[in-house]
Amino acid sequence: MNQSTKNAFVQLHVAVFIFGFTAILGKMITQDHFTIVWHRMWIAAFGFLLFPQFIKTLFKTSLKHFVYLLGIGCLVAIHWITFYGSIKIGDSASLTLGCFGLTSTFTSILEPLIYRKKFEVLELLLGLMALIGIAIIAYFSPDNAGAGNYPLAIIVGVFSSFVAALFSTINSTLANKIDTKVMTFAELLGGFLFLSIFLVLSLDIPNILPIDSFMKVPLTDHPMFINSPYADIVWMLILSLVCTNIAFVLNLNAMKKVSAFTANLAINLEPVYGIILAAFLLKEHHFLNPYFYFGAGIILLSVLIHSIVKYRARKYQSNN
Repeated sequence: MNQSTKNAFVQLHVAVFIFGFTAILGKMITQDHFTIVWHRMWIAAFGFLLFPQFIKTLFKTSLKHFVYLLGIGCLVAIHWITFYGSIKIGDSASLTLGCFGLTSTFTSILEPLIYRKKFEVLELLLGLMALIGIAIIAYFSPDNAGAGNYPLAIIVGVFSSFVAALFSTINSTLANKIDTKVMTFAELLGGFLFLSIFLVLSLDIPNILPIDSFMKVPLTDHPMFINSPYADIVWMLILSLVCTNIAFVLNLNAMKKVSAFTANLAINLEPVYGIILAAFLLKEHHFLNPYFYFGAGIILLSVLIHSIVKYRARKYQSNN
């Protein structure tokens, strides 16, 4: 494995670690999921305008590619709305993160279909293996004893994982053609405009798309960690600028060297990071039971097996 590939894997796992904060912040922010995603998208999009030389790079992007990215941004918005919606509906971050484990499985199916490649049975099996690990963590977590609507949360969460696999697979075709910051900016802008249409038309769908409860200024009724009515604003800034701007750029840079499936398989570590962070930040020590370690071990083993197989395959190709 050359140095650039090693750097790609490091960036990928740093991005996944940062992504692990998103579900925690989703529970900490008291606003509905539409308010969270709408604000996250415009704040993160604006954040890219502050990057040095970004405007210059933006104008070098072809209009065709930019419009295409705006369309992908609609998928990103749908994924985020359903991801945070699942958390709010089920009142359980771990349940939603368990559903998110299906992303690699969906990717192992979508990637061959979209790119007309041969189906890799091993990738499908490893995706299912990771899903089993995440399912164990989610099912045996005491958090699942809450009062949320779990059937609806699972349906929304599974759909969210499918959309995540879809836009990640499509993104992999553009990662080597377009600057990663421009890609992320255009997708965030596209998602923001897409959600704004629903906001202007007041197309409220109870539980799924709560337009009626949208807050232009998201003040906090019951703040956590920060005893201030502006706590939600602080968490949204962190969610937007750190967990979106920085994490997305790292993830897209990594995808220049790794496949969409490899990226999504690594993202299966997000539930593990998220639950560990929840234990320390939210004092949710009850998550860390033997089932957690067993499920996390299965996920780590699937990632390890995949990395070894891919490394040996590349080494074999280089020697022949």
